[in-house]
Amino acid sequence: MKPLIQFINGIKEKTLPLVKLTKSKNGTTGTATFLFIYPSIFEEAFSSFDSINGMVLIWENKKINTNDINIFFKNGKPFLLKAIFIFKNTQEWFHFFQFMKVYSKETGLLFSENN
Repeated sequence: MKPLIQFINGIKEKTLPLVKLTKSKNGTTGTATFLFIYPSIFEEAFSSFDSINGMVLIWENKKINTNDINIFFKNGKPFLLKAIFIFKNTQEWFHFFQFMKVYSKETGLLFSENN
């Protein structure tokens, strides 16, 4: 199975996110913040955003999900979707990086490190 991101079950998100990572000093906990500017899910013909209740990362029959999402509006129209994953241990970090490795290979998403 190809890696994908979904906000609604069965509908693949086509827009590439900006991803910001933070990690604790001891390296065991942290967050991944995904920002989607004009995500394709906003283009779908939905009467409301009630169907969007989380974000799921899917790859190789594995899943990671979060319900911590926010939609931001500009001039009365949605333009930004923000999703936050909170990782509480090294195993959760490991699974997240597994997804990011195959997702970036599939989509061409690049990683750069801030100094």
